[in-house]
Amino acid sequence: RGTQTVVIQASPSRAAPQVSTLDLDAPGEERRARYTGRRIQDLDVRDLDIRDFLRFLAEAAGVNIVVDNDVEGSVTLRLRDVPWDEALDVVLRANGLAMVRRGHVIRIAKQATLDAELKAVLERREQLYVPPPLETRLIPVSYATAGELSPRAEELLTDRGSVSVDARTNVIIATDERPVLDQIEELVRSLDTQTPQVLIEARIVEATSTYAREVGIQWGGDFISSSATGNPTGLVWPNSIGLAGGATDQSTPTMGLTSIRGGQANPNFAVNLPAAVGTGAGGALGLTLGSVANNANLNIRLSALEDTGTLRIISSPRILTLDNREAHIEQGTLIPYSQISAQGVQTAFQEAKLNLTVTPHVTADGGVLMKIKLTRDEPDFSQTGARGDPTILKREAQTELLVMDGRTAVIGGIYTRNSGLNYSQIPLLGDIPVIGWLFKSRTDSDRRSELLIFITPRIVNRAESIGR
Repeated sequence: RGTQTVVIQASPSRAAPQVSTLDLDAPGEERRARYTGRRIQDLDVRDLDIRDFLRFLAEAAGVNIVVDNDVEGSVTLRLRDVPWDEALDVVLRANGLAMVRRGHVIRIAKQATLDAELKAVLERREQLYVPPPLETRLIPVSYATAGELSPRAEELLTDRGSVSVDARTNVIIATDERPVLDQIEELVRSLDTQTPQVLIEARIVEATSTYAREVGIQWGGDFISSSATGNPTGLVWPNSIGLAGGATDQSTPTMGLTSIRGGQANPNFAVNLPAAVGTGAGGALGLTLGSVANNANLNIRLSALEDTGTLRIISSPRILTLDNREAHIEQGTLIPYSQISAQGVQTAFQEAKLNLTVTPHVTADGGVLMKIKLTRDEPDFSQTGARGDPTILKREAQTELLVMDGRTAVIGGIYTRNSGLNYSQIPLLGDIPVIGWLFKSRTDSDRRSELLIFITPRIVNRAESIGR
């Protein structure tokens, strides 16, 4: 046209012409790979009418192109070694045009024209579309609650569908097209499985060993020098001397000591540091030395006690619960104690109990993930308050752990040891080497306590819960 020159050199190809589309979101390499048309070696045009360009491109590519009457514009470009469909795509996009292929013919039109035609086709199809009839289906729920599963069913509904729940019969009422109802029923069947039940067994083992040993001594004596006993001092003053050691009781004269007698409530001992012996506990050895005139007496009593004991307490609470549901079991007693208020002295109660709280979760591989809180409170009568009320000895373990089905795990342990060595003596005299044992007593004590807590989970109905 005029002085314009068009040079198009296309590489020969026996393959049939192809038309490709461009994905603008694809990377550069992938974008080029989507064009598969015959390659044009050299394309150089300047101010060429777009209709002429499309005609020349159709001849070079060997394709059929039809251009709408309202398509107009000019083309200026220079391309080398590009597929013809890529060159076509670039020109169309630069001029607001688009193409549609029907059979072996490519139609070129304005983008707005093709969009309007597509919209009209869709509207026509929508007018001619007859939706399938709606159906209502009752879907029973066995293990879960219908209210829990209805939100999942609503996600599958179409715009015309609806879901309601009948709480009395635990049924989901769904209304929609048949394929959708089939999907909802399949979903409910998959989710409505038997919930696993877990039996939690806890064993609390408490072992206590005690050892105590006491060694005590008691001794006392008296000496009288007077004319009545035949051994005066021979002095004008003092003509008589009386020496006594120890306390006296009502059955013993205040001037001296008598020998140890059965039934005597308060024997006379200058050193009175006995062991805590009694009926069925410990033993004692007594020795009495005296003169015929009863003017010199010596009473000695050695007592000793050794006590050992072993105690083993086993508590085994068990509880059965559903998966992911908290379970709680407790057993104990109420201990009364006095409480002073404005209304006077009142009686209140303090709980001392064994408490187990657990929340299990069954994993897919047969394990049980548990949140456990275990407390064991018991009265301690060895330590009491001002009014004799016992204190509460508290032990608590709180943890999370994973245990396989039927296995046992130790979740915690407490080991305590109380050792003591106590001396009771007369000041200064008890510190004398060797002889000092006549003026002191000794008490050894050793108490050991160990608390272990074992947990064993057992899945009761695992096969039924996974649908086997």
